[in-house]
Amino acid sequence: MEFSSCGDDGRLGMGTSKKALLWLRILTVSGASPRLWLKLREIFSLEEIASFIHTDTGRERIYRLTGRRVSPPDETGLKEQLRLIEKGAFEVTSLEDPDYPNLLREIAVPPPLLYYRGDLSSLKKPSICIVGSRAATRSGLLIARRLAMELSQLGIHVVSGLARGVDTYAHIGALESGGGTSAVLGTGVDLIYPEENQALAERIEKEGGAIITEFPPGTPPHRHNFPRRNRLLSGLTLGTIVVQAGLKSGAMGTAMWALEQNREVFAVPGSIESPLSRGPHSLIKKGAHLVESVEDVVEALNLEGVAPGTGGLLFKVSREKPGSPAGKKTLAEKIVSALDSEPKHIDELVEICNISPDELLPVLLELEIRGAIVSCGGNSYALSQDGYPAGGSH
Repeated sequence: MEFSSCGDDGRLGMGTSKKALLWLRILTVSGASPRLWLKLREIFSLEEIASFIHTDTGRERIYRLTGRRVSPPDETGLKEQLRLIEKGAFEVTSLEDPDYPNLLREIAVPPPLLYYRGDLSSLKKPSICIVGSRAATRSGLLIARRLAMELSQLGIHVVSGLARGVDTYAHIGALESGGGTSAVLGTGVDLIYPEENQALAERIEKEGGAIITEFPPGTPPHRHNFPRRNRLLSGLTLGTIVVQAGLKSGAMGTAMWALEQNREVFAVPGSIESPLSRGPHSLIKKGAHLVESVEDVVEALNLEGVAPGTGGLLFKVSREKPGSPAGKKTLAEKIVSALDSEPKHIDELVEICNISPDELLPVLLELEIRGAIVSCGGNSYALSQDGYPAGGSH
């Protein structure tokens, strides 16, 4: 990357290319969509387009070519964005830069410019999107978390939308496994929505993932932003997993984008009595891969073996936690692995874990105090929604 300057705005730090700065200026113009600019880019260089938008004659030429009248660039907004970049508030990359995510280049209308915080190179790993209902059941949340954990343990990067519900638990699961995750926003990179996920966004950035958006700083969470966001969720990844979703939902919209982008679609089945099963069941009827375990995802994507472009990363399906010697889980790990959203009696846990009640009970108490499990009454226990607290011992 190179040092770049922009008029009187001074020199910017490493990380912002000349092409990205040109796109930054062009996209401050109102009256045109990214699709229009990309069409013009097929005819003209970025330098030529940037010169057109500065003069009445140039903007008239754009009108004659496209039928759209565009404004002059927003110099005030541009200067503020350049100030924030120089300050280190975020970075930008353009479609013409080598660090732009390769899979995203392939979609019909890739965003010419991405705003991001964190490590964008994390998306060079094979990536999977996990999405679902904001109002998911406890079972749905735990499924999303478990799938994210297990995919992350295999070196697969988990991408989601930082929304409440399934998205949140997908991010948490990937982080808890010691792997990375990235979030795609429907707002500006400086506005985390919902606000309650601010700490989660900071953790994603701190632990090697990226916070990504195509919307400029200050963009609020308008409803119409999220369908655009959803096409990036699917576009950045090899496939999309839907965990609990209504028929008319953002998660289903993401699955439809995945189909249009020729990516794989996966669906987790559920109870036929639940409205949140209708989305996944509809996808399965249309040919989506039914997911009962992470192996279904790995097999469908043919990720067993060395994946191209991953530096020789070898994928092996394994349920061992990072840092645990193979086959030597701690007792706490065995208990957590044996539990799910449905309560299990301690007699069943004794049998599954092959230990005595005297050994089991103190560990159950410790896990309950730490918030990893909950007592359901009648000497039965289940995983809590939160699982291990952030920073807790695994």
